[in-house]
Amino acid sequence: MVAEITLADLLAWEPRLRLRREDAAAREREVTWSVTARATAPLLPALRGGEIVILPERALAEAHAESALALPALLRELAGHQIAAVVLDGAPAAPVPLPVLASALDLAELEGTINRLLTERRGELYRAGTELGRTLAGLTTAGAGVPRIVAAAGEALRLPIAVLDGQARVVAAWPGDGVTAPRATDGLVAIPLPDGASLRVGPVPPAERAWARLAAERVAVAVEAALARAARERPRGPARAAALAALIAGTAAPEAAALLPTNAGYRVALASPAVAPGELTRALAPVGTVHEAAVVGGYPAAIVETTGNGPPVLPELVKGTTAWIALSGRVRGAARVPEAGRQATYLAGLRAANHLHGAIVRFDAVEETGAYQALYPLWGTPALAEFVVGALGNLPAEDRRGTLRTTLLAFCAAGGSHVEAARQLGIHRNTLAYRLHQIAALTTLDPEDAAARLPLHLALLAATLPPAPALP
Repeated sequence: MVAEITLADLLAWEPRLRLRREDAAAREREVTWSVTARATAPLLPALRGGEIVILPERALAEAHAESALALPALLRELAGHQIAAVVLDGAPAAPVPLPVLASALDLAELEGTINRLLTERRGELYRAGTELGRTLAGLTTAGAGVPRIVAAAGEALRLPIAVLDGQARVVAAWPGDGVTAPRATDGLVAIPLPDGASLRVGPVPPAERAWARLAAERVAVAVEAALARAARERPRGPARAAALAALIAGTAAPEAAALLPTNAGYRVALASPAVAPGELTRALAPVGTVHEAAVVGGYPAAIVETTGNGPPVLPELVKGTTAWIALSGRVRGAARVPEAGRQATYLAGLRAANHLHGAIVRFDAVEETGAYQALYPLWGTPALAEFVVGALGNLPAEDRRGTLRTTLLAFCAAGGSHVEAARQLGIHRNTLAYRLHQIAALTTLDPEDAAARLPLHLALLAATLPPAPALP
């Protein structure tokens, strides 16, 4: 494939050339070669289109003297040959039906300068395009998905690149941390793909536009093949739900993320077993597009593709007072769905054990999660386990029935009020005082001391956390 070079490319590479009158359409004309008019016949070689024709004033004067061919007639004739532009000695006296270039170079040297530059750049583009073609062919043969192809293309181009689906959602992008597609600017190279999808490269510096166009065409072929293969192989129905459940649990192969748009925003929802999949989908509909998943950890699951950043507002579940939904915070990108799944698993375990309350529990709503939100980053870590042991001492081992821990939790929640804690527990204040004395002996921290109540309270909450899954 021969790289197409436009007048805009040439002007970016050779700053000593410029258009006498700016014309966006003229800049997109293809440039093939440069030729110089001669004083003797033939005035010009056979023209095939795309040439830059250099018209020195002396040569035109001599040719005019011999053949009576005036410049206006020559320019009209050249306009019929689809040439790229003409270069004149001075500013034209009358309108010219062609793009006119001004040159800071001597016209005697201009043909050789342009042709050397075009030859060098075509060679560079050919070599770079061949290398990229080999890479893409290898990926296609190996059955690589769109994200791998886009990543390889981005590394080769060193330019932002993205594939968008028919709804303008990002399917894959490079750099990998990019969250939006390149915007439609003058520096953007865009190639349409089937079903309304598109490949976008950019913004592209003017000097790299020729390379970006050539590379984008080759990348588009590889992406189109990968999209067609993915459509054929994409799991559907129960198989898709199982694959999304594995993605939530962090046990899926990396390719499972390709089932979802790469850089959209996502939340994961886990519900109590009493919630039917259809009911879960209806409840989550206000949040965004719901992707049903199979059961995760015993809980009906779904992935919600959403645009809102803040905690979403959901309708209350209407079937039964024991039904609930645990909803993760919002993560950006399909690759981070396992992290959202971990958040939802954390909430679901706490809600199932009645440590959290309400029909809807949202990870990013501190009024619903309280101190459990602050404990989440330490969930499952040795540091948190050591803190619990250090704060509670022998209390868990000696308090086999949990009476003392229940008492301590109520006392801490009541802010150290004997009256309120005794009322909540339904015991006499003397009984409460006796139990607090026992707790102080087992923990070495006095719950009557306000400074000691905070670590005791946090340790008690940490001890109620559900078992932590492995980090995704």
